[in-house]
Amino acid sequence: ENFSNQSKTDKKKNEINAMVGFGPMAWILITPDAPVRYGFRSLDETEIDGFEVPATIGDMFFCFSSEKEELNRILADKIKELFGSNGNLLEELVMEGGAFSDIAGTQDKVFVDSSENLDTMGSSFVLTQKFISDTGVSGNLPQHSFPWRVGSCSGEYTVTFSNNPEKLEAYADAVSHPPVSRGLFFLPSLDLLTSLRMGGIRMGSLAINAKWKE
Repeated sequence: ENFSNQSKTDKKKNEINAMVGFGPMAWILITPDAPVRYGFRSLDETEIDGFEVPATIGDMFFCFSSEKEELNRILADKIKELFGSNGNLLEELVMEGGAFSDIAGTQDKVFVDSSENLDTMGSSFVLTQKFISDTGVSGNLPQHSFPWRVGSCSGEYTVTFSNNPEKLEAYADAVSHPPVSRGLFFLPSLDLLTSLRMGGIRMGSLAINAKWKE
């Protein structure tokens, strides 16, 4: 929700914020000649306090947030419709409320800057974790957390941001409670996402904006 650096109080009633992420394998297939740095990869299953923690899963991640639940639902249904039988929905949650980190005030931790990679400047990485209880998991990385409920089951869902997937991996290994599911995704900047839509992968570069070549 706050990935766009807009406070909730500033949102217009009909405005919607969205996050679109790609898993490691999906991103490699899309950009085989221009991989992101820092060894962006799926996390293997592990163990925390004697409990098994699953490997990260998911090729794509979508998050829609607005003041109208119906609008979020329409967009989510459209995504499922577009994938059709070619897509396998792994997890779907409807969440309200939550606690949000100040993304605008921690941009140096969240967004890839131009010194790292011009193609992916302004992009980010997220680690998603689903817990079956209100664990209060926190760390030194910007994070949004949401209460969730499906039937009689409930818990906390966290979305942790970083400009370096290695830091997310270290954080995932250090959480105090084992999640029941988790995912690791690359969030392209709006320029990069638009470039993919327009076929902007040329000559081994993403070529999202000719300005930096001048």
